Order: sequence, then structure tokens, then C-alpha cells
Amino acid sequence: MTSALAASPREDQTRYGLASGTGPLNTLLINGRPTTPKIAGNSALFVSKIGEVGDTDVLLLTSVGGEACEAQYSIVQVTSAGIKPPTTFFGNCATAKATISGGKVTVEFPRSAGRYAKAPAEIETYDLTTGALKKNSKTIPSVCKLDDGVCQG
Repeated sequence: MTSALAASPREDQTRYGLASGTGPLNTLLINGRPTTPKIAGNSALFVSKIGEVGDTDVLLLTSVGGEACEAQYSIVQVTSAGIKPPTTFFGNCATAKATISGGKVTVEFPRSAGRYAKAPAEIETYDLTTGALKKNSKTIPSVCKLDDGVCQG
């Protein structure tokens, strides 16, 4: 189940309130309150609910970049108790396509075009139960490292 399209790409509705990337310095807010840990986008933070698994709503966050990289992505699980630790921001700077099935989120990236055409296609898979993140079937660090208490995109 996915949510209806929001009026703004910077927010989407969860069962636990409005998730919005409009906080100070492009931080994630749930019901108008900052998350713990704080999560911040680069020049903007877009929010998209990609599904529900049990009592968890799953968000794909897009940290909109600049000239060097169009976007990087993070997965966040939202529950009635708040958020679970977000994933590190990942991707090959191309626009992602995310799906959720069987407790796993799959994010597919085509080969980067233009200035970063050397970046190959990628498939990232995130296991919602274990927190394991895999890039092209190889496990990579998944938990976002905090910079002054903020997961930076």
C-alpha cells in the first residue's frame, strides 16, 4: 500500500502523521517535530511513502543535490514510537525507482547519464527486519553516520 500523491514532493502522509522535509536546513519533521536523530537533505529533502509493513510505514527520502550529484537516497522506518535509525544516504546520483515486497525495499538506479555517465546501474536492497543494506548483492554499511547529531544527505 502506498500513499496518495502529496501536494508537495517535500512531504507525504504516514499513519503516524505528516512526514515533511521542510524543517530548518531541510530536516525531516514528523507532525511538525524534528526526528531523533535529525535527518537533513542537501539543497532540499523530498519525502515519499513507499509502503507499509505491519505497524511500520516506510519512507524513501531524497536529498536533492546540486551540480555534482542530482540526488542521494535514504530509507526511514516510521512507527508509533518514532523513527528507526535511517540508512546512510546512497545511490549513483541517478533518479531512483523504489519498490517494497516481503519486508525488503529495492531501489533501482539506471546508469548515470550526462556528466557522471561512468556511474554504473545499481540495485540497492534494504531488509526492514535486519537493517542490512546491499548494493548489487554485496553488504555495505547501512546506518547513517551522524555529523553533529545529524544524518546528512
